[in-house]
Amino acid sequence: MIKAVYIFIMSIVVNYITTNPAVAEQNLNRLFFTPAERAVIDASRQPVKNTSLSKSQSLERTEKIEVKGYLKRKGQSDVVWVNSKNTLKSNKPLADVKVLKVYQNGNVKLKVREKGVVKLKPGQVLRRSQPPIREAYENK
Repeated sequence: MIKAVYIFIMSIVVNYITTNPAVAEQNLNRLFFTPAERAVIDASRQPVKNTSLSKSQSLERTEKIEVKGYLKRKGQSDVVWVNSKNTLKSNKPLADVKVLKVYQNGNVKLKVREKGVVKLKPGQVLRRSQPPIREAYENK
């Protein structure tokens, strides 16, 4: 009984929204973001042009190397986030870190200049000055 009343009320609301042109136009013009929010999102996706720095200078070297996550894509190269930088345009998110492969079990194979080849899972951290790989919760 309650389910039938709920369905009836929802059908009236949906009917009102779809048949009333003013309400429908107002809701469909701004589906998710305001124009100002959309402009900020679009601006953040544009590459920054900096001619004063060479490519190797713009990629920083950090003490902490953390795999934040990865995305396996069918028919395209996998995307890995290392220290919040992704590998969409290059497999080198940092100056001396190269992403080699993403395995099905969640391991990400990295080549780090001083450490050699290292396998990290998302959330794990490798510190250049400390030998063991640590979990993210151990670094707090």
